[in-house]
Amino acid sequence: MNWDQVEGNWKQFTGTSKEKWGKLTDDDLTAIAGQRTLLAGKLQERYG
Repeated sequence: MNWDQVEGNWKQFTGTSKEKWGKLTDDDLTAIAGQRTLLAGKLQERYG
């Protein structure tokens, strides 16, 4: 899956994201909205 597909299907991807990265909140995922750099930054913030 490439990043264009992730951006296009972000709402579906958020469920998978919550399972994989439980420290991300719904608000985090809404704010990220499929943007790769925001996702990377939020993951680094939550997981160090």
